[in-house]
Amino acid sequence: MPGCRAGVCIASADHTKLERSVFPNLPPTFQQAIKQLPMGPPYIGCCTAAMQGKQIITVHDLEKESRFSDLFIATCLSHGIRSLRSRPVYGRADAAIGTFVMGYGEPSDDQRFDLPYIDFAADAVGAMLQRELDRTRGPLSSH
Repeated sequence: MPGCRAGVCIASADHTKLERSVFPNLPPTFQQAIKQLPMGPPYIGCCTAAMQGKQIITVHDLEKESRFSDLFIATCLSHGIRSLRSRPVYGRADAAIGTFVMGYGEPSDDQRFDLPYIDFAADAVGAMLQRELDRTRGPLSSH
């Protein structure tokens, strides 16, 4: 999608923090800034809230956001992200193991975040991520 900065956040095995993230269109400083952030509550950002609540979280304008930490908001804004949608990524047994995130450099309405696209991408990421977690954490890993 034009202008979209998509990525994936991955929960730690014990589901207490963000273990890692992959955002190919953002500098490594973004991934470093959110790595190891606690899952909450209180929620640091929309990715942790989406995983914990197992629901899609949308932020239309980070400059007007009050649900999440100032650190998360400042990190996003300093990396050119002003609006976000985060959808849980599910592994085995419907366990949320991460999130698929779409971000834009300007405020966005719901139309900008194409729901069928984000569902398809999150489901594909979930299947691939579960295989990777099975390989690295063991075949019984569900998160």
